[in-house]
Amino acid sequence: MRTIAIVNQKGGCGKTTTAIQLAAEFAKSGQRVLLVDLDAQSHCAAGLRIPDSRVHNGLARLLASDTPPEIPWDDLPITVQDGLDVLPASRELAEIERLPLDQLTGEETVRLLRVLRAFTGSYDVRILDCPPNLHLLTLNAFRAATEVLVPIECGYFAIKGAERQWDFLNSVVQEYRRQICCHLLPTMLRDSDLSKNLLSIMEKRFAGQILPTAIRDDDAVREATVRGVPVATHQPTAPAAQDYAAVASWLISNPPLPEADPGDPPRRNARIAEVTARLIRSAEVKDELPRAVAVTPGRSEFSAASTAEPSGGVAVQDDCTLGPVPIPGGVEFRREWSEDAPEASVIGEFNQWTPGRHRYQRDPQRPNMAVVQVPLAPGTHQYMVHESGRDPVADIHCSKLERNQYRMPVSIAEVTA
Repeated sequence: MRTIAIVNQKGGCGKTTTAIQLAAEFAKSGQRVLLVDLDAQSHCAAGLRIPDSRVHNGLARLLASDTPPEIPWDDLPITVQDGLDVLPASRELAEIERLPLDQLTGEETVRLLRVLRAFTGSYDVRILDCPPNLHLLTLNAFRAATEVLVPIECGYFAIKGAERQWDFLNSVVQEYRRQICCHLLPTMLRDSDLSKNLLSIMEKRFAGQILPTAIRDDDAVREATVRGVPVATHQPTAPAAQDYAAVASWLISNPPLPEADPGDPPRRNARIAEVTARLIRSAEVKDELPRAVAVTPGRSEFSAASTAEPSGGVAVQDDCTLGPVPIPGGVEFRREWSEDAPEASVIGEFNQWTPGRHRYQRDPQRPNMAVVQVPLAPGTHQYMVHESGRDPVADIHCSKLERNQYRMPVSIAEVTA
């Protein structure tokens, strides 16, 4: 029973798009395919033009308890093209994720496997589109899958997160004692030197796990999504359509290992319950990052050389130097202000290279300058500047540069004790 789980805890990487396109390609090859949407946002239904009136909560009802209700299976799948059925998601799926971890018995992670075993024997392939997290529904997909596919955008932030996610996936495989293959699929490959360089880095870093074809960034995919059809139906000669066809062909030629079969669903298991709770807790993002400090409004009692600490922030020396400027307890990052400039933020290890956490804001005292203050410990700190919709770059106002582990130039901010 071939079951492919499409997994990534990061949204916007092409996960649902990949699930839809591969399901369509498998169906084109003559196989009977069931696309199972485990994301309460129900994007598979939207991406295949299934009207809201046909979306039901049958899957949520089947997964809500260890003894699912008797529901006629024939009433659940929705046929969207020859050989391709969809089991849609509904908002009720979100309730399953809220089950208290201290109440787990172990059976909660095999409910999906039990449903697939009971009802889907007539399908050749089942593709599971997982929610953008690593909680209970995604772990259900791991227990049911014969292989896992992880779409990874060919972007700087994605590759930074890919290593942490890959380690987590390996932990899941080991903890659940599953002998399944995990593959990485590069997506959104742009025609830029940076994107191609990042793909090269991914190929070296994940040698043996990365698929041989990358999915090119293609407007035809976005157009097909609006129309509610697979890209191969919308524009068969589009680059992305060719790429997804090549990926499906590779997967068909490389079936899962016989030992990847999950076997019969086990009953209650205290070890599985404890492992599941631990995995979910370890996947939760703990936001203990330094806060951006609000820029102090203009106050007449502070002179240009003032270093006193105003309420709610750290002191600022009032000059026009751009780039990283040391301040008590951290650094103030400065750049020119422009009404037309895209939203920009500082990224670095201090915020896990996450855009938007430390945004530049216009300084009321210096209206031609945008600043953000970041509390930092003494030492040197790598950082870059990210503008919305663009790849991150080194700070043009910082003269100190070095190359990071990916051989990309990054700026250096220094904080003295």
